[in-house]
Amino acid sequence: MIHFDERWITISWDPYIEAVIAEWKGYAESKDFRAGLEAGLELARQKRARRWLADTLRGPPSTQADQRWTSEIWFPRVIAAGVRWMALVVPQSAITRMSLRGIMSKVTTESLTQAHFEDAASARSWLSSTPRFGPG
Repeated sequence: MIHFDERWITISWDPYIEAVIAEWKGYAESKDFRAGLEAGLELARQKRARRWLADTLRGPPSTQADQRWTSEIWFPRVIAAGVRWMALVVPQSAITRMSLRGIMSKVTTESLTQAHFEDAASARSWLSSTPRFGPG
């Protein structure tokens, strides 16, 4: 089920693995980058999601301000919403990989388990193996 669809991101719900899917498709201005993440958070709350798949394979690099906003503002809210397992598909772009590392290195909590994958199929497989109900 597609929840939010723009040229830079699609946010959907996968009922088979009970996960929010955020598929980044290209460059996003700061307001658009944040709007995509906010749409995913809204869906996570609606579905009481425990799982999140961030497919950043074609994702854009993010600014320092967006990295800070994501790690300091958005992540605490997504964790508070109940997300406990996050699968990240590694970006193709070296610059985007550095942006993602900058964000994820600041997410230090035992409430969220994250794993990195080369492709979405592997990420889905891992998420499907996580407990349906988990810590927190």
